[in-house]
Amino acid sequence: MTAFRKFALRKTVAGFFRDATISERISLRKMRGTFYLVFATLPFIFSCASSPSPAPKSEEKLPAVAVQVSPSKNRSFFSSIDKETMRLVEIGSPQSLRQAAASIHKSSPDDYSDAEKSILYISAEIMKLAWPSEAVTWSVPPIARTNQYIGAVESAKKGIYDLSMNRSDFLSIMLPSLVLLTSSGVTIEDYYELSENSLNFALELCPDSVLANYLMGILCLKQNENEKALEYFKLSNGKYAGGTKEILESVAKACFLTGKYELALSFGEELLSRFPQDTELLKTCALSAFHLGDFDKTEGFVVRVLLLEPDNTSYVLLRAKILMENQDYIRASSLLDAVEKKNSASKEYYLLRTQLLRDWSKNNAAAIETAGTALNLYPYDSETLLVAAETASVAGLSVNGMTALELAEKVLEKDSENVQAMEILLDEYIKKSDYAKAYSLSSRLMQIPSVQKTSLFRHIDICLALKKNTEAMNLALKDYEKNPADENSCMAYVKVLSASGQKNSAMQLISSLLSSASQKMKSFLYFERSQIQGTEDSVLADLRASLTANPRNKDSLYSLYKIYYAKKDWRRAQYYLKQVVALDPSNSLYLSKNSELEKLLGR
Repeated sequence: MTAFRKFALRKTVAGFFRDATISERISLRKMRGTFYLVFATLPFIFSCASSPSPAPKSEEKLPAVAVQVSPSKNRSFFSSIDKETMRLVEIGSPQSLRQAAASIHKSSPDDYSDAEKSILYISAEIMKLAWPSEAVTWSVPPIARTNQYIGAVESAKKGIYDLSMNRSDFLSIMLPSLVLLTSSGVTIEDYYELSENSLNFALELCPDSVLANYLMGILCLKQNENEKALEYFKLSNGKYAGGTKEILESVAKACFLTGKYELALSFGEELLSRFPQDTELLKTCALSAFHLGDFDKTEGFVVRVLLLEPDNTSYVLLRAKILMENQDYIRASSLLDAVEKKNSASKEYYLLRTQLLRDWSKNNAAAIETAGTALNLYPYDSETLLVAAETASVAGLSVNGMTALELAEKVLEKDSENVQAMEILLDEYIKKSDYAKAYSLSSRLMQIPSVQKTSLFRHIDICLALKKNTEAMNLALKDYEKNPADENSCMAYVKVLSASGQKNSAMQLISSLLSSASQKMKSFLYFERSQIQGTEDSVLADLRASLTANPRNKDSLYSLYKIYYAKKDWRRAQYYLKQVVALDPSNSLYLSKNSELEKLLGR
């Protein structure tokens, strides 16, 4: 900020408020009467009370409220206008602005005073800038002479924060901040601090101002203070707001940015019932539904966006992403091809193409290459690093010379609580049988509520690998007692019973579950029973039953490999091992064992 601006700021009332400490600000808010007396020598005429009356109906007027202000020798430019009318303008909602305009309506333009003309002009411009969805329902008479209030509005329309205002009342303090609604390219240093100070003081004068709270919310959004923005938008959405579209839309946006996706979707859908063609609302609803995992609803919103904006590549890609989530890879591939033909390749395109090659085409080499391209273009982007790490983990290869573990660690350097990076890292530790590190990381994941349930079963497996059977039993039993019908809970409890030597209890539980189990569950139960059977014939019978229920059960296939390997029946051993390798082609242990069998078979 220039020296001139700092000097100008100190000379303003807003500058005084900025220099106050937090405790001083609290004192000021508790003692408004004393606060106003400090400025008695300034030409303030305040008309907005701290405890407003109920919301006015369209034909109802807001009652005037007395404010403690010492008499001033200087009169405000608007002193001739009724205080009740000024209070309506200061509230600044569409409803109150209409009431203010109606209260000073004259039959002839010549009958208006300069102050009344200015108020009608200011109210109309506020409506156009802040509430464009609302109509200006009054005529603005010609203004022969400009003044500082009109000048501030005109400056704001040009993207300029007016520093020349003589801040003598609510409007002179608040109006320069209308620039927040018109300017997007100006740097923070130019006016954000000035605006924040002025709006803080304006809200001291009129805490119920819909407009001032709304502008403060916009300012917070511009500074990425999304939680604060949401609070201000909630304040602006009080009894005077009257369901104003721009306010509800901003509440929805702030809810989305703060991760409150259900609220964002709720506000968005409410507004869409009134404004069904609003693409920004459709986009907010689409993204909120996507984060909530409601892909059917997401696709409905995305289709509506694309009907209005058919060339919107971002939403073509979002639709492809939804199709991939639903495993509709053929249609997703077609959409990605269409984007590629338009030369519209972006970060999202490369990431989706990588996932398609990896998960559907099973072309790990091409997936690694595409992930590498994305990483070259966006080397510091966390989402790109995560997709590259996941691809490296699945393929068992490096991306641009970095392993899955190294890529995940890069993400954690920037965000130590990134759950996806932690889970990739955990998978790598388990692959390397580094269960000590896996246990430490898994314990951290168990403390995160959003992933506690999914982390539980993996943590139990890690405990069993480390012979921490007591901890595994405590966790598995507690979860089983809470969710006795949940397959994952049953599977974990069976594993722990078997591993801790409670074979009879394990056999009884398996027998009770088999009759009503799904095919996947049956396959698991037969495998677990095979591990505690007494004879080889019983073991083989259970393993074959397991594969009948699920031919892709890797544990059962690997157990049969080990049985035939021990019998030196290399051909049968390889028959089962090759199926294991097909299910987990990047596992170095399985690959080395298969190479060994190749040698034993003389190939």
